[in-house]
Amino acid sequence: MRRLAIAGIAAAACLAGCTVEREQPNLVGQDIRLTIIHTSDIHSRLFPYNFVPNTFDQDYGLLPANAPFGGIARISTIVKRIRATSNRSLWLDSGDAFQGAPVFNMFKGEAEMRALSLAGMEGEVLGNHEFDLGAKNLYEKIDSWSQFPHLAANYAWDDVPGRERSLKDVVEPFHIYDVDGLKIAVIGMGNEDTLSSIYEGGNSLGFRPIENTVALDMYTRLLRPLVDVVVVVSHVGLDADEGLTATDVEDQNVTVPGVDLILGGHLHIVTNPPKLLPNNDGSQYCKTHDCQTLLVHSGAFAKYVGRLDLVVRVGDNNADPERRSRIVSFAYKNLPVDSTIPEDADLAQLMWPYSVKLSQEIDLNGVFAYVGPTIGTTTGEKILRNDAGGGDSQLGNLVARSMQVQQGVDAEFAITNSLGIRADFETGPLTNEQMFNVFPFENSITVMYLSGQEVKDTLDFVARKSASRGCRTQAQVSGITFDMVCKSSTCDSLDPFTGRQSTACAKNIYIGENCRNGNPDGPIDPTKCAALSLTGLYRVAVNDYIAGGGSGFIVLKRNTSQQNTGISLRDALTVYLNKQPAVCSGMGTDVLVDSTDTQSPKRTIKDRWGNISCLDGTIEKHDGRIRPVFEP
Repeated sequence: MRRLAIAGIAAAACLAGCTVEREQPNLVGQDIRLTIIHTSDIHSRLFPYNFVPNTFDQDYGLLPANAPFGGIARISTIVKRIRATSNRSLWLDSGDAFQGAPVFNMFKGEAEMRALSLAGMEGEVLGNHEFDLGAKNLYEKIDSWSQFPHLAANYAWDDVPGRERSLKDVVEPFHIYDVDGLKIAVIGMGNEDTLSSIYEGGNSLGFRPIENTVALDMYTRLLRPLVDVVVVVSHVGLDADEGLTATDVEDQNVTVPGVDLILGGHLHIVTNPPKLLPNNDGSQYCKTHDCQTLLVHSGAFAKYVGRLDLVVRVGDNNADPERRSRIVSFAYKNLPVDSTIPEDADLAQLMWPYSVKLSQEIDLNGVFAYVGPTIGTTTGEKILRNDAGGGDSQLGNLVARSMQVQQGVDAEFAITNSLGIRADFETGPLTNEQMFNVFPFENSITVMYLSGQEVKDTLDFVARKSASRGCRTQAQVSGITFDMVCKSSTCDSLDPFTGRQSTACAKNIYIGENCRNGNPDGPIDPTKCAALSLTGLYRVAVNDYIAGGGSGFIVLKRNTSQQNTGISLRDALTVYLNKQPAVCSGMGTDVLVDSTDTQSPKRTIKDRWGNISCLDGTIEKHDGRIRPVFEP
């Protein structure tokens, strides 16, 4: 931590004392407009892609008729348009530019760094997915291709004598920008919760965390006297959950006196209007004015670009809270990235060779199954990743089942985290591109042996985590059934993080199939399934993310019997679906249906795509294997 502080002080001293070649405008006493361009969680969506916008997306202007969505060439166009209307602008990103589309799998971050640099990004905090291929890969891509600062103030880098150049040489705790005389300090707050093994000394990532409040307070105290605006660009959010409103999720972003603006990421949400966090710095000014910190999230997956217009009243002494510069007004717009936005020619030219190589390797438009066909007057339904009642979902059941029965896995049951499943199966042809929408991250199947007590501890954790999210299950399973009790005076689950007894726990845990005899709300039939034995040993399939303690699954992380199969969840589900019969609701795919072929709507599914599998509401349907319960 000492090396970071010294580096920061040196940079700040340079700001105060270094010679400036051009004359700086005197802005004291003026109201200066500054436009912040904000993106976050782009997740490698460098090319336009198809998906069906949910209700929240449509509320923010992302309309189905304007598909496909995303793409860095369109984002570049939006950025240029914004800059054309603002004399002072700054484009900052809240992390996770890596991972989520085939371009990352193939080029390992090169395309992202080159594209964002050419598009004019001016600063990014490190997100957890930047580390998915390791710290060495991230360093190489930054060092070779990036032309903008990468930030993380809450990472203490391991100084190893004689060690070759690494991330510590290309990541800054903060960066100071001079935007035509307006001085802006941007502090990066990287994610810690989802980075495996970050807390162990000498870990492979090459750093240890500094407590967020301590790091932020240290750098804010250092920078506040030197600049007009202090911005925190953050990837500290508690949990990512696309499709939820800002009020549905928790945000762990911290603020300290002196911070004017937080640009948040990791939650995959939009905050429109921005949140206002009370932030009294103890000055007389704050006794007569509302002293607040703005908190802005601008969505994920390249679906939006946030535009935040600020008015900064420039003071004459930023070291004095009574006389320092302050944000006095703001306006925020969230701009959809869709087909109405033309592509920037320079970015399109840069991305063209990557597109050609991808199309040679992956057929994203390839169809291998059909979801919910309309047969006669019966309209098919999509397969949902979330159950309306908060329990197991059909898509979650499908994913867990494909993990459990994958050749070479053959587990007694399977557990995966709900947030790893990012989209529904929409009705119509199921393509390889849609599978990347469902599984944007490269999670793979890990096999481990868990004692019955470890299973109970894991499901207790699921119940506690789900209870904090409206009793909506944060896991999906197959081969196991339990009551997810979100509130009960009889729960004896000890929360290891707080050391207190919890009112949420798992009860009535049974191993087997169809334990409720097809009735999601019915009792468990002990003649069909066996009760969990706390002294038993079970072969379990999980994904590698939660196996490493991701999303708080510490019990799994501590297990020493783990074996990563290297089989991705996406591939396992594809194989499982390909084995399903070409029949929906008892009718084969050669029966006349309303296909998506507008030129020849009388063709059957089989005519159009061959003898592919057909998926309806009966395959792995919601069956109460996870039943939310509230007890007195």
